[in-house]
Amino acid sequence: MYAPDRPPYLRYGALLAFLVLATVGGAVIHPVVALAPVLCVGVVWVILKVPVKYPVLVVTWLVLAVDYVPERPQSGLWPSPLHPLGELMFAQLSYITKIGALRFPLVDVLILGLMGLAMYRRVTKSTIDPEPLPMPRPLIAVVALSLVAILWMEVRGIARGGDIKNSLWQWHQAAMMPFIVAMYHYAMRGPEDWPAFAKTIILAGLTKSAVSTYFAMVVVHELGVEVEYTTSHSDSMTFVFALLVATLRFVEKPKSAHMLRGLAIIAFIGIGMIFNDRRLAYVSFAGCLLAAFLINPWTPLKRFVVRTLPFFAPFIIVYIAAGWNSGSSVFAPVQTIRSLIDGQGGEGNLDYRDIENLDMIATWAQFPILGTGYGHEFLEPIPLPDIAFVFPQYRFHPHNSLLGLFAFGGLLGYTGVWMYLAVTIYLVVRAYHRTNVSEYRAAALIIVGLVATYINQVFGDMGIISYICTFQISLAVAMTGKLAVHTGAWPMPHSRLLGPAPAAPVPPPGAITYPNEDAPSSAANPR
Repeated sequence: MYAPDRPPYLRYGALLAFLVLATVGGAVIHPVVALAPVLCVGVVWVILKVPVKYPVLVVTWLVLAVDYVPERPQSGLWPSPLHPLGELMFAQLSYITKIGALRFPLVDVLILGLMGLAMYRRVTKSTIDPEPLPMPRPLIAVVALSLVAILWMEVRGIARGGDIKNSLWQWHQAAMMPFIVAMYHYAMRGPEDWPAFAKTIILAGLTKSAVSTYFAMVVVHELGVEVEYTTSHSDSMTFVFALLVATLRFVEKPKSAHMLRGLAIIAFIGIGMIFNDRRLAYVSFAGCLLAAFLINPWTPLKRFVVRTLPFFAPFIIVYIAAGWNSGSSVFAPVQTIRSLIDGQGGEGNLDYRDIENLDMIATWAQFPILGTGYGHEFLEPIPLPDIAFVFPQYRFHPHNSLLGLFAFGGLLGYTGVWMYLAVTIYLVVRAYHRTNVSEYRAAALIIVGLVATYINQVFGDMGIISYICTFQISLAVAMTGKLAVHTGAWPMPHSRLLGPAPAAPVPPPGAITYPNEDAPSSAANPR
């Protein structure tokens, strides 16, 4: 006789009572400990029931949206409501738990945990996660090569007497990149999951823009101080990503809905980016649009721009000439362009970054092929202003991480670490020209922009040791692999997902058939 299942009210009640008692008991010890019971139950639920895509989306938002404590968010003057989560994510667990052995942040645990969970489900043939589209083997190889090159630079540096404690933080985030790529690979079925991740990053950008705007308009006004930035340096990459989605989605499929959504995103994100006041953000966005313009075929919009731009060129030249020596806010864009050319020291003078770049080149000149290895400070043939009272390890972490790769890794180390960027661009541009789906074409152009923005951040703002930058470039690499295989830009003939070639149809009974005399015999072409 059929009897419906009774909801396990007693078990739910017992679990709820346990969580309440455990939370109250943990709160007596420490507020963070009070979260442990709920987190443990949540982790068990995720492991047993939830596709790995959803916790990866949550982790992505947390990394990009909460206060990035390694970069002194809000110029160190104001902790936002998300600051406790930022400390929990990025501070060493030894600082939070007082256990000295836990000298790594929680974000590393989440990355390796989610990657390991996805791999375990694949091995056990779990049906919780759909099977992901495979990655091109050359892309996998160069991503792995990046980790090998980093470890080689570490071994070489320590063998030359380098400081192992400081060396670990020179490459930690870059070494996590292959693991983050693997995490995203298992989390995404294919290009159809791109919109979910793009919306997550836009939401994180809107969160940071709200923090930036409130801090600039309320907190800074009350404190009566001037600040260099309102969130953090690395947030420029998140802002640029959101702006690229807003513009390139419309470029690939011009329609009113895309235009309205794009303008809304540009308005809300642009305010936060302007208050954050990072010149690299403007340079990156302009460079991304130029790259998209060059890659894009000759669409009606591109023809219109090419035909009308010469008419505006004289006005642009006059505007730049008139504002070159003007301090008026009307010519603020011109002043930004001039500061990029002259530097902050003014025309004819070297600023801090110029001197640091010259010192990095001198350091690279010692070992141009192999580099000094990690764990060594860069040389100062031209002395820099001493900032050790703020940043004691400043000679281990140059602002220009690109020149830092040359100095610490030489030509071999630089090539090994960054080869994956060249392969990513190659594959994603091929994928762009092999699909007619506007969403995928826009994604390909956005990925090109992300690579350009990442290079700018590494060149100017220590982007290579930023989790914010590393997460976004890892997402770009993983999605490039999906797009390349999905569009046929890189074939995967041995993949189980593609299946064997279709067999010839079997004729119905009684049908008259004629052999194909031109077809090769099965004996000559054995399977």
